[in-house]
Amino acid sequence: MDKKVNIAIDAMGGDNSPEKIIDGIRISLKNNKNNYFILFGNEELLKKEINKNKLPIENYEIINTKDKILDKESPFTAAKKGKESSMWKAIESLKNKKADICLSAGNTGALLVISRLLLSTIEGISKPALAALWPNEKSMNV
Repeated sequence: MDKKVNIAIDAMGGDNSPEKIIDGIRISLKNNKNNYFILFGNEELLKKEINKNKLPIENYEIINTKDKILDKESPFTAAKKGKESSMWKAIESLKNKKADICLSAGNTGALLVISRLLLSTIEGISKPALAALWPNEKSMNV
């Protein structure tokens, strides 16, 4: 049996959240039932979307957060005021080893600044890196 992967998600990050986040989880669970999602965000909104998508209860938990970081906020403003945000709490769960990976579709600058504040870098590497997927003729590129 495959190892369960704990995935922390800033469920309030980016446009059309949490709808797009929960839809993505539904698609993910079709391919891998071993993913376990720790969702950080507005519990009431998340439950509404989860019920609509009929996610199995054994594949997620919700951590209610009172704030979210907006796309228009500067990264430093977000980092100063965001300690109770879904993004901060999701990254913090990675730091505390409650999650194996952390995902956010939210404010990229804030994600990098908060990650740098909370997480250590690999020895010899001083800056975080970004990776993105885009399609090619046969599959995807990074």
